[in-house]
Amino acid sequence: MRMKKSIRTLRVGTCFYLFSTKVTRVSETDESVFSIRLFVDAYSRFALLIHFRTLDDYYVGNPLNHGVLLYNEQMKEEEIVNLNRPKFIRYALDYGIRKGWRPQEAQVVLDGIALLHELGYKTEKLQK
Repeated sequence: MRMKKSIRTLRVGTCFYLFSTKVTRVSETDESVFSIRLFVDAYSRFALLIHFRTLDDYYVGNPLNHGVLLYNEQMKEEEIVNLNRPKFIRYALDYGIRKGWRPQEAQVVLDGIALLHELGYKTEKLQK
């Protein structure tokens, strides 16, 4: 049974951003892509898209969708990384803005694994 697409809200100060997440399986390469789509209402065509391409786990699919234990070199500890958590959506928003995304001007597509590296996470277990 297919789940209904859910658009959620992230409030930052007085600004409201809408976001959705989805996972797409790439069967030819045994990979999956977790995607975060952020935009401002009425400007959905100028969305920020961040794609996290990982190995597709046989049991759970994309590990970032359910939570995976990753070591963070900045905090010097392991943490469960679940990209559905609001803190990671906020990290994605801040990353997009730093990389030049302007919510009312143009669509931007970014590599999510690079975001995880910037945050200090070791991502070797997510890739081949």
